[in-house]
Amino acid sequence: MTTKRKAWVRPMPSSWWKTLPFYRFYMLREGTAVPAVWFSLELIFGLFALKHGPQSWEGFVHFLQNPIVLLINLVTLAAALLHTKTWFDLAPKAQLIIVKGEKMGPEPVVKGLWVVTAVVTVVVLFVALFW
Repeated sequence: MTTKRKAWVRPMPSSWWKTLPFYRFYMLREGTAVPAVWFSLELIFGLFALKHGPQSWEGFVHFLQNPIVLLINLVTLAAALLHTKTWFDLAPKAQLIIVKGEKMGPEPVVKGLWVVTAVVTVVVLFVALFW
């Protein structure tokens, strides 16, 4: 059975995300995908440069030293850190941990994730710089 009544569609203005701070932060967090795409493309470009020999690699390193590229990479780092923080804050909500019959708070999990991140970063930097 079909009806001749027009379905009601709730109007959604394009500026819906500007109404609440929570929505603005949500859009900022989702916007961190754009710098992630930039970094992915940059990494792929670097791999191809490495594959095509020393002269191509030199050109890639020269490209990375451009002040605009350095600024974009700093913005990308900030976006990655923001995204990491939001994921680490979410992790304790995804898995409840019970210790001695009581629910553990989120702080140990979040701090543990940051410690693991710091340790892995130091190990990678050590291998990259001194190995």
